[in-house]
Amino acid sequence: MRSTSAAAGRVLGLLSLFLVASVVAGALLAGLFVPAVAAAGGATRGSINWFNDLKAVPPATQLSQQSLLLAKDGTVIARFYNENRSEVPLSKISLNMQNAIIAIEDARFRDHGGVDPIGLVRAAASDYLGNGTEVQGASTLTQQYIKNLYLEQAVYAGDKTAQEAAVARDANRKILEIRAAIDLEKTLTKDEILERYLNIAYFGNNAYGVEAAAELYFSVSAAKLSVVQAALLAGIVQSPDTYDPFRHKTNSLARRNTVLSRMHELGMLKDAAYGKAVATKVTLKRKNQQSGCIAAIQGLGFFCQYVRNVIASGTESFSALGSTRQERVNALDRGGLRITTSVDLKVQAAAQKAIARYLKIGDRSKAGTAAVTVEPGTGHVLAMAENKTYSPKASASSTEINYAVDASLGGSTGFQTGSTFKAFTLATWLKEGKALNDVIDSDVGTLDNPDFTECNGQRLGRGGDPYKPQNSEPTEGGKMSVLAATANSVNTAFVAMSQQLELCQIAATAKSLGVHMAAPTEFNCNQASLIDIPQCIKAMTLGPFSIAPLTMATAYATFAADGTYCPAFPVLSIKKADRTAVPVRAPACKQNAIDPDIAHGVTYALKRVITNGTATDVDGIIKAPVAGKTGTTDNSVDTWFVGYTHARATAVWVGDNPTVASGTLRKSLNRLHVIGGHNYGGQSIFGATIAAPIWAKIMQVAVPGSDTSDWEDPPSDMLGSSGSDVPDVTGKSVADAIGILSGAGFSPQVGGAVDSNVPAGQVASTSPGSGATANQGATVTIHPSNGNGGAQPAANKTGKNKATNHKKKRRGPPPRL
Repeated sequence: MRSTSAAAGRVLGLLSLFLVASVVAGALLAGLFVPAVAAAGGATRGSINWFNDLKAVPPATQLSQQSLLLAKDGTVIARFYNENRSEVPLSKISLNMQNAIIAIEDARFRDHGGVDPIGLVRAAASDYLGNGTEVQGASTLTQQYIKNLYLEQAVYAGDKTAQEAAVARDANRKILEIRAAIDLEKTLTKDEILERYLNIAYFGNNAYGVEAAAELYFSVSAAKLSVVQAALLAGIVQSPDTYDPFRHKTNSLARRNTVLSRMHELGMLKDAAYGKAVATKVTLKRKNQQSGCIAAIQGLGFFCQYVRNVIASGTESFSALGSTRQERVNALDRGGLRITTSVDLKVQAAAQKAIARYLKIGDRSKAGTAAVTVEPGTGHVLAMAENKTYSPKASASSTEINYAVDASLGGSTGFQTGSTFKAFTLATWLKEGKALNDVIDSDVGTLDNPDFTECNGQRLGRGGDPYKPQNSEPTEGGKMSVLAATANSVNTAFVAMSQQLELCQIAATAKSLGVHMAAPTEFNCNQASLIDIPQCIKAMTLGPFSIAPLTMATAYATFAADGTYCPAFPVLSIKKADRTAVPVRAPACKQNAIDPDIAHGVTYALKRVITNGTATDVDGIIKAPVAGKTGTTDNSVDTWFVGYTHARATAVWVGDNPTVASGTLRKSLNRLHVIGGHNYGGQSIFGATIAAPIWAKIMQVAVPGSDTSDWEDPPSDMLGSSGSDVPDVTGKSVADAIGILSGAGFSPQVGGAVDSNVPAGQVASTSPGSGATANQGATVTIHPSNGNGGAQPAANKTGKNKATNHKKKRRGPPPRL
C-alpha cells in the first residue's frame, strides 16, 4: 500500500491539476481557490505560482531539417541531417493524415483552447487511482507541439539536462505545457498548429515530420498518403519503437486498426471505407534516406565531403552560416539548406568512366588515380573522381581520403608533381625578360648549393649533397631552345634555367598561381608558412613537392584564363529552407596574377608538349586548342598530366596508392606489369602513359559547348632569343659564313639548299635569320642557294627581336620556327 505521505502528495497533485482544468474550462476563476490550495501544501502552492507567473512564449526554435547538396543542374547529390525532416505546408499533407492524427491523438482539437479539460481531469484521476507516481497523458496536439519545441531546442544546444527536463513526466512540466499551449492558441490558428505539429512529430527510424515518414515507409510524399497509410503513421507517434512497422508488424497493424476505428467513430470514415481499410494488409515500400557523403550519387562522395569541409572551414565565405566551425556544421546538418554546387554531372560521369577504363576501383595493381576538372576564370570545380569508393572503412577499394585535395580538406598529404612544376619555372623565365628560343646548355654536370641563387643575389649556403640531375632519356642533353626543352621535358635544361633565376622568384610565381603544399611540411627554408613552396631546394624546378591535383588544375587554369587566377570553389549558391538566399562570398579572382603575355608564352610552349613533345599520343583528340604538361617523378612513383583549353583545366594523377602504402615507402609503378588490365611488361610508366589518356577522355566530354577559341600568341620578342644578333651572311660562301658565325659565338651547321636569287652555292639564308637574336652557342643553320631564284624564306626577313621587357606590348608576326 502507499504510505500516508505518498497518498497526500498524490492528493495535492490531483488537486493542482483539477484546479488548472477548472480554470481552463472557465468554471472557476483562477484565483478563487488559490488560498485554500496553497494552504494544503508547498508543492501545490509552487505549482500554482508557477502556472500564474509562467512566461508562456515557446522557444523560437527552427526545426532541424535535412540539407540537400545539389549538382549544378539541381540533381540531389547527398543529404545531411541529424534529424531526417523536410518541412511541408499543411496544403501538402493529405487530409487523410490530418484526420488520422487528430482522431488518435486529440479528438477535440478543433474545439478546445489548447488544453482539453475533460481529458486532463480523466488522466489525473486515472493517475491517482493507478500505480506509480507519474502524471499520465491528456496532452493535446498543441501541448505535444510545445513539448517537442523545448526538446528540439535542447537537442540543438546539446543540453542533455534540458532534454531530460523537456520529456520529464511530472506535474511541473505538465503545467508548463498547459500554460504555453493556452497562450499559443491565442496567436496561431488551428491549421497552423496542426501543420507545425505534423512537421515536428517523431515517426520512428529517424523520420521526423510526416514528409520524411511518408518517404521512409511508403516512398510517397505526405500529400499522397492514403487512409490506410495515414492511419499507420498516426499510430506510430504514441510509441515509435513499439509500433515500428519494420520490426513489429503485428503491433503496427493492431495500432493502425485502432486509429481507423477511432476515425470511424468520429465520422471521418464511412462504414464501407472503414471495412475496406481494416481489411487491407500492411504494405511497406521502404525508401531509406541516408545521411552524409557515403550515400552520394555517381562517385561524388569525395566531392561531397570536400564541399562539407570547405563550408565548415570557410569562415569568410560562409560566415552567414555561423561564426564558428561547429555553428556551420550545425547549419549543414540541421538547417534545411539547399546547397547548389558547381559539379557538372556529365563531366563527373566522364571522369568516372575514364578512370574505370584505365584503373578501375579495386584494381589488382593497387595503383591509385585522381582527376579533377575546374573552370578557368571562375574556379568552379566541375568534377572530382578517384579509383576508390568513398567510405570511412579503408580497404583495397575504399577510403575516405580524397586524393584530389589538401589534407586540411580531407585529402592526402599530396603527391610530388614532377615535371608539371616546370611550367612555373618557365613562367618565371619569361617574367625575367628571357625568351622561348633562348638556347640552353643542358649539360650541367654535378651541382652544389652555391651553383644556385636563393634570393636577392644570395647563393644557397654551402652544405647539402652534390646534385646531379638526370634525364629520362640518356640521349637528351646538349644545347637546345627553351621551347624544345619544354616540349621534350628535359630535366637538365630546366635545372640550367633555374640556375639563371632566383629560386625565390620561381616559388613566388608558383604562389601567385595558388600553388602550395598539400600538408604542412618543414623544409627549413624560412618559409612564411609550412605550406608555402620552399625556396632553398636545388631540385625545385623538377617538382619534388607534394601538391594536390586540385591545386595543380587551378594553377594551370590561370594560364588558360590569360593570367587570371581564381581559387577553386565548389559552391554556386545556398538557400534556406524557406528558399531565401544565404550570402556566399566566393574567393575573389585575381586579374593579372601573371601578365597575360606571360600566360600566353607559357601556353605557346605547353601546346608543343602535345603537338610534338612528350604527350603526342593525345594530340588531335580534343577538338580545340589545348596545352598541357606531363610529369613523372623518380622511379615513376607519381605520374601526372595537367592540361587545359580556354575554358576547362583538368589535372590527372596516377601513382602508388598512398592508402595501401600507409606507413611504408611508396613504390614505383614500373614494378607493375599489369595496371588496369593492360600489360605494360614492366616498362617505365610516364605521365603520358596512363594519366594523359585519362585526361583526354575527360576533356572529350568537358570541352564541347565551352569556349574553344585559341589564345593570343605571345609578343614577338618573347618568341625570339635574348642572346646576340645573328650576323647577315647572305651572299657569302659557306666557308666564310661558317667563320663569321663561329666568330660571333654561334654554332653553325649547313642545311639543305633553297630557292634563291643568290648565285648557287652561296648563302641564301640562315635560321634563325639575320638580325634575330640567339643565345651564345646556339645553332644557326646555313641554307645555300640552289640558283633557281625565288623569294627568300620568311626566317631571313625576321627583324631584330631582342627581348627586353615583355610588359611592353610589342606585337607583330612571330618568326617561323
